[in-house]
Amino acid sequence: MKFWESQGMASRGASRRFRIPRRPLAGAAAALAAAAAAVFCTGLFTVTTVRFHGCASVPEDSLEIVRIGLIGRNLATLRTGWARERLASFREVESVRFARRPFHTVECRLVKREPVALLAAGSLMEVDREGVVLPPRAGRGDIDLPVITGIGERSLGREAGRRNLARALEVLRLIRAEGFSPAKQVSEIHVDGDDIDLVWTGSGTLIRLGRDEHASRVRKLKAVNTVLLDREGHPEIIDLRFNRQVIIR
Repeated sequence: MKFWESQGMASRGASRRFRIPRRPLAGAAAALAAAAAAVFCTGLFTVTTVRFHGCASVPEDSLEIVRIGLIGRNLATLRTGWARERLASFREVESVRFARRPFHTVECRLVKREPVALLAAGSLMEVDREGVVLPPRAGRGDIDLPVITGIGERSLGREAGRRNLARALEVLRLIRAEGFSPAKQVSEIHVDGDDIDLVWTGSGTLIRLGRDEHASRVRKLKAVNTVLLDREGHPEIIDLRFNRQVIIR
């Protein structure tokens, strides 16, 4: 066999390609088109029901606006960003989640912010762990929550006030982490400039935490409290501001 003959045979063999039969391909395309038409061009996936769960304090008229805005939309192409933003604008709402349910239903789950303390700033207001002040309509009226004092009503709108509130809530978180019960043991968290003090429930003991290193000082408080449980009554003051000593009076 000559060289040019072998080259011709190789090129003829390489030009062969696998071909998909036209009829199955056309059938698949038709089925896909029919499915798309059923989804987008018929009422099979039209939203007819919107259900809301949780956070009953959100005004009903706002929920109705969201419901009307979703009814009649296509379930497959539904966009809920605008509705999520509208519902999340209410201070008592922590998060919003939408879910599609076959074939005509949208479910909206609202997670409510839970108060962890009362803020005495002009009036008593409930605040959550992130420092969000809850509106009166969403409050529980829980008088057993510890009270944060020393932060003026006007300062809440300024950076210094928000920072002090965050510091007080961080101390509250540390107290919980060490196994104390804020509702039963801490009646007040007082912010005095850069210093933070606690008032113990029942005994009225003043606990001075100082301005920094609150994590280590709350751990020290736990150790001191364990010793004090064996005694009758609590002292008037427990000063934890010093690194190597605890002053009890």
